[in-house]
Amino acid sequence: MKRKTTMAWSSFPAEHKKRFYQGLAGYGLLCTAVVGWIAVNAGSTVIEWQSRIPSASAIIKNISAGKQSEAATEIRTGNISTTPRATPLLVPKKKIYVSVIVSDMGLSSFSTEKTLDDMPPSVVLAFSPYAENLKTWLKKATKLNHETLIQLPMETTDYPKDDPGPRAVSSRLSDKDNDDNLTWLLAQGKGTIGMINFMGSRFLTDRKRLSPIFETLRKNNSMFIETPGIAKSAGAAIAEQNALPYLATDLQINAGTTDKEIQQQLANLEKIARERGSAIGITEPYPITLNAIKLWAASLGKRGITLAPLSVVWENKPKHDKAPQPPQEQLRRP
Repeated sequence: MKRKTTMAWSSFPAEHKKRFYQGLAGYGLLCTAVVGWIAVNAGSTVIEWQSRIPSASAIIKNISAGKQSEAATEIRTGNISTTPRATPLLVPKKKIYVSVIVSDMGLSSFSTEKTLDDMPPSVVLAFSPYAENLKTWLKKATKLNHETLIQLPMETTDYPKDDPGPRAVSSRLSDKDNDDNLTWLLAQGKGTIGMINFMGSRFLTDRKRLSPIFETLRKNNSMFIETPGIAKSAGAAIAEQNALPYLATDLQINAGTTDKEIQQQLANLEKIARERGSAIGITEPYPITLNAIKLWAASLGKRGITLAPLSVVWENKPKHDKAPQPPQEQLRRP
């Protein structure tokens, strides 16, 4: 039977020991470098990957209800108009206008930066009130002369399956609770020209609860923009009752699988503008969509259409047009 032999560490040559320690030190340095790279770059890498995935998910953080801030008090007294806004752009009068809104700004740093870098100043940017570093993003957008909106989370018909977040206005809440939420939301959007609904398939049909919301928006020099596809929306009628500046978007520009699909949607937006004098489209900040809009906007003037901010569209169109309704088969659904 053979006996197992083991070599004592002291029996190894000094040169072998030296190489062993050198290898161990090199491995330690490699691990340290990898950990350092992950700490610096992993966050931005994940954001970039997520921004390339067509997704409707939103990053929503919990917000405590504590005391109202000084900004909120300022909103209540109607002083929001003192906040600097984008300088009005010089846009030709009596033209055919198209306005484009990019929503969900601030939820992805990568997508927000790309939008700010690529989109012309006439493109309107709608920011999520739940976005981190929201005030910084709004200041940058204003400096680049974009008109900005703050998204107003509203109750959905299938809540809580589709949840607009902790600060949404809702038919389930009292008028006071809704007013508190709206005050907080307005404080987040200081410097914006108004609000655009985020979800809202239930709340926009509730005339009783919608009216005080629109009254508060009017008192704070805000306008309200409605997204397309809200069945039986009372938005236009209640806005008119409260003398609130109101515009309805005409078309959702979806992130198609090909540039051709997006270009067709933009062509449809042009067609609406030619028929009615103006049109408003809304999209999310997918890279493929932003690239298509950038190229489309560059040649729009050659076709006799002016890309314009919402303030110009408001000044030059019939007021309180209703938002487009969903197809009849959707209206028949429970």
